[in-house]
Amino acid sequence: MDLPYVVIAFSALLAVTAVALWKRRMRPSLPLPPGPRPLPILGNLFDMPTKQLGSSLRDMADKYGDVVYLDILGQPMVVVNSFEATLTILESRSANTSDRPQSPMAELCGFLWQFSLKGYTQTWRQYRKDFHSTFHPNAIPPYRPIHLRECRRLLQRLLETPKNYLAIARHAFSATIMDAVYGIVVAERDDPVLARAEKVTARFSNIVTPGKYLVEVLPALRFLPSWLPGAQFKRNAEKWRPEIAAARDETFHISMDAIVRGDARPCALASLVEKAMQKDGAISEQESERFRDVTAIAFLAGADTTLNSMHAFFLAMVQFPEAQKKAQRELDAVIGPDRLPEFADRDALPYVRALVKEVIRWHSVAPTAIAHRTVDEDEYKGYRIPAGSIIVPNSWAMSQDPVAYPQPEQFIPERFLQSYSGKGGSEVRDPERFQFGFGRRICPGRHFANDALFLAVASVLHTFDIRAPLGLDGKPLPVAPKIVRDFFLSYPESFECTITPRSEKAAVLIRSSDISGPKDGNV
Repeated sequence: MDLPYVVIAFSALLAVTAVALWKRRMRPSLPLPPGPRPLPILGNLFDMPTKQLGSSLRDMADKYGDVVYLDILGQPMVVVNSFEATLTILESRSANTSDRPQSPMAELCGFLWQFSLKGYTQTWRQYRKDFHSTFHPNAIPPYRPIHLRECRRLLQRLLETPKNYLAIARHAFSATIMDAVYGIVVAERDDPVLARAEKVTARFSNIVTPGKYLVEVLPALRFLPSWLPGAQFKRNAEKWRPEIAAARDETFHISMDAIVRGDARPCALASLVEKAMQKDGAISEQESERFRDVTAIAFLAGADTTLNSMHAFFLAMVQFPEAQKKAQRELDAVIGPDRLPEFADRDALPYVRALVKEVIRWHSVAPTAIAHRTVDEDEYKGYRIPAGSIIVPNSWAMSQDPVAYPQPEQFIPERFLQSYSGKGGSEVRDPERFQFGFGRRICPGRHFANDALFLAVASVLHTFDIRAPLGLDGKPLPVAPKIVRDFFLSYPESFECTITPRSEKAAVLIRSSDISGPKDGNV
């Protein structure tokens, strides 16, 4: 290049830089949101909790305000603790705040196919479009026979072995999703395909926990040799990577083989394939890979979250028996003793619907939603939110807001009855607005999950009494298990309760219920 051109290019670069610096000086410098004082270099590394995230971050809000700023080794992080602030930042400005932070741990584990971890790109939009096409409200009624079959099986298993209520619920929800997504009907017990899929679900929960792995804020650590002390995260990733890939691929290939043979059961994957075939006459390699990932995501997104809500339901019924009795009185009046609840009964069961809402509100399955990331610099109430900030919404704090929910620690379904009364008036904030994510990242499978939870709650309450265990003196023992919030998901520790049929007629009704369907293991 001739010297004059070099001089011209260099001069232009200097001019652009000077203008940018001048604009920055002319623009008033906004302060960062309040937060704990950072240490040199380390910032607020030791202020970021790794356990009991929801309550620990809410404690920060009590001191610094609804929006708290943290510097984690140079990575800006903004914790949002109020519903109002979250709506402004993540929904009103969703074009700027729908990105995701990079996850080196997910990359090391081979988990970047999980579209909830993908950045706000065209690829993510296509994944979400595929997912939405099979789980939007008008698409889920065909799945309801599966819900009904597995819910009836849940009741029969509870009748046989009530002490195993949690394992029974896990199997029911996992089996429902496996059939709806892949058309795979799993075995009654010890199904290997289901076991591998559930293990991957646990891995995902572990990986997305904010602050759990230092490599998330120091990405260069990914290059450490795995044998080095302190590189346990990398040894974990090397172990988990093949498990994750195998579980994702196995269910996809089982279902695709059935589709190719022409004997597949109706399911989400078959629907995606059929639409692609109708449009193009064939499925491209890119579409095959995308369908494989989207269907695996559907299982990951639904199995553990719905199970943990059901676990919280059993706990609430033990601790708040009056709510259980009110729901049972409504079920007796609407359903009667000669049949089990159906989806068509939902509108006639306002108290049961309110009880389900309160389960979702009372126990936050995901205390902190998966973090968002700002693309450009933003501003909130006179505070600067730097570009590239990680935004952590504290769903737990929103669920425990005493202004929105007086006596938030209590289980009070009545707080939601106004929503179903048809009389208008001021409605209580719907917990689904913060328990399923925010803005363009809201969970597209929430309608399916709501169907599963409503039917299970209504069916169990209609046929069983759930009580605290009795002591040697015949009096109920206190049941107050610790709520574990170590990872991305929150759940009560295991606890004992007695689950007995409400009557002999209820037991007969359960035994005679229709659980017809294909033989175990058939596709």
